[in-house]
Amino acid sequence: MEKLAQFAPLVTALSWGLSLALHHPFVGWSIYSDVVSFWVREEHLQEGRIPCIEYFFEYPPSACYLTYAARLVGGKDLIGYYLAFSLLSLPAFLAIGYALQRMSREVNPLAFVFAFSPSLAVYGIYNFDHFLAALLGLSIIALISGRWKLASLLLGLSVSVKLMTVLLLPLYLLEGKGRRLEVFTWFVVGAGIPTLPVLLLNPPWFLEFVRYLGGWGLENAWYIWIFQDPFSPTAKVFGVMLLVPLLLRSYTAALPIGPRSFLTVSSWLLTTYIFTPQMLLWLIPLMPFSIVTIYLWPIMDIANVYIILTWFTTNNPTHPWTLPQTMSLIRAVALAFTYFFALKTRFKNLS
Repeated sequence: MEKLAQFAPLVTALSWGLSLALHHPFVGWSIYSDVVSFWVREEHLQEGRIPCIEYFFEYPPSACYLTYAARLVGGKDLIGYYLAFSLLSLPAFLAIGYALQRMSREVNPLAFVFAFSPSLAVYGIYNFDHFLAALLGLSIIALISGRWKLASLLLGLSVSVKLMTVLLLPLYLLEGKGRRLEVFTWFVVGAGIPTLPVLLLNPPWFLEFVRYLGGWGLENAWYIWIFQDPFSPTAKVFGVMLLVPLLLRSYTAALPIGPRSFLTVSSWLLTTYIFTPQMLLWLIPLMPFSIVTIYLWPIMDIANVYIILTWFTTNNPTHPWTLPQTMSLIRAVALAFTYFFALKTRFKNLS
């Protein structure tokens, strides 16, 4: 197994190449990608203006910088921008492979198999979630090595890509014990350095960001089947009410920080009203912490892939009784089983 694990970065590099081909805007088999959509819908991006600073962009600061860097490097046409974003994505794919390689050696000998995840190819060069997965994987590896400053810095940086990983900060602080001030300080440094320029140069961005996310309806949340209405305020409250006990259970589980990190991220994904399919990539570097995922991950992953493959087969893809929401429900059931089995998982202490 150890010899096979050495090829994990190569596998994720091949996945990067496949993702580049799948989302290439000028081929007949192209699958929808947010990356391409950003260019098509945003004249400001085409003009070379800076997202988050010179115009509103609905993502955290580091995502804005990545998008702007792709525009600077790629130039004034879609293909150049797309290829530049793809090249910027390659280190993230390699980092995910490296994290899985390390985990195969130190956590779970089968960790490398998650490098073969179809979702990594289908939702890789699609949004910013592969960057978050890479930072999260590297942060966990740093914890395994006892490098708390680096782990906290990387966790903070991940928050500037997608905000959800702030939920892991309490877990790091709980585990850090005598080094909690150090953990918090380096987390703030990691999150603050990318965020401060946006807050200083465009103070209204934060409120616009909150309003935008708050106004979004249910998307691929399993409880659409209960409430039926994608814009139900009650459904959002229901999700929060589920999140709180799951988070508390994740934080207080008698497990090492690796499995609890998996439980924490899963808690969010199981209860959030927005669970876009690319978000499943967040779990790839955490899946090795639950043995049962070897059996349930294929179900979860294939259902996740079929969300985008069936999305454009209906005029109402966020409604129940449609193929995309059926796939989302299957994915949620598999993740729920994985969550509860992970509570029973035992690995060596990683603190």
